[in-house]
Amino acid sequence: MIIGALLVSSVAVASSWQAMMSPGPLGKSHADFADNCDACHLAFAGVPSEGCLECHKDLADKIQKNHGFHAKHSTEACISCHQDHHGEDSPLTMPEKLAAFDHNDSGFALDGAHGRVQCATCHDKPIGEVQPACSSCHEQKDPHDSALGPSCEVCHKASGWNDGLMKLTDHKVGMTGGHANLGCADCHKQGSHLVKDAACQDCHTEAHGGSKSACSDCHEVSGWKPAKFDHGPCTCTFAGKHQTADCLDCHPAFKWTDTPVLCSGCHTKDRPHEPLGECSTCHTALSFKVDRFDHNKRATFALAGAHLAVDCAGCHPVAGKFKDAPTACAGCHAQQGEDAHGDFGACEKCHTTDGFAPSTFDHATTGFPLAGQHDALSCKECHPDKVQGYQ
Repeated sequence: MIIGALLVSSVAVASSWQAMMSPGPLGKSHADFADNCDACHLAFAGVPSEGCLECHKDLADKIQKNHGFHAKHSTEACISCHQDHHGEDSPLTMPEKLAAFDHNDSGFALDGAHGRVQCATCHDKPIGEVQPACSSCHEQKDPHDSALGPSCEVCHKASGWNDGLMKLTDHKVGMTGGHANLGCADCHKQGSHLVKDAACQDCHTEAHGGSKSACSDCHEVSGWKPAKFDHGPCTCTFAGKHQTADCLDCHPAFKWTDTPVLCSGCHTKDRPHEPLGECSTCHTALSFKVDRFDHNKRATFALAGAHLAVDCAGCHPVAGKFKDAPTACAGCHAQQGEDAHGDFGACEKCHTTDGFAPSTFDHATTGFPLAGQHDALSCKECHPDKVQGYQ
């Protein structure tokens, strides 16, 4: 019992001693340390800043991140601006330091109307809870009832609530056509889309099966329809009926990329003949009926003489069949030769494509040259059975 009494007495004496040595009452925020001087004071070292930051961890974190006013003055001791023991209601910041405080060092310059506001107007709560966002102070005065979000600075300036207010003409997205009758909250609900360059897709649901192309490539603010994509710069510039074809005729399922640019990519099903290679070899984009096939360059049988006047069907009688046409004269003219003179061998021995008459046969190749009066004789005079068809 005696030992217990001595301990109680010892603690009371120590507490009383510290109270007697205190230079004055602590402020309310430090009241819990009234009887514990060692919590802040270090023997023969005063009040080290490290001790302050052990309690003010949020401030220590900002200094560590080099953010805010205290980070710029981190080399200065806390007690050079903040002192205590001046009474419960006394401010912890020295009045002369507060008067000399440069608000620009806080990262929030007091421009315009902010320069005329008293400190207590904004600092009505602990400084750590004061945020630089406009809504931190103006939330209760928001004329938009928070419908446009907290980023007031997108449309307003610190010089005055209505000074330099953004106009429709300043809008990055055109406010003509279908946008002309829209109100701010129609596009900027809860502060959405408040960026420098908003894409059409931010407001308009993509309607083309997952297309990645920008809406503005084909559409205009003045009107969603008709689409006005200019094919000129791309490789699929075609003439004729391609100019009036519907987009989906060439881009089924709204697939804008990897569209074939060769005729066969779209028109294979329309081909009226056997496969003969790319359509453009014979046809133009203006018409399938226009034939520009160069027989002398693209076929193994050059057209000359009387063949130039022959229609395609004259040599290619079966519709849609062009390959494997005969190249020997007898392939087309065998019956005509048989009717005219029977079998004399290959037609080209006596005839050219310039015409069947006159014959170009050189009789000397038979071993019997036609000389003298023989030279004036006609074939039928010596070969009556072979030339019945000749006149």
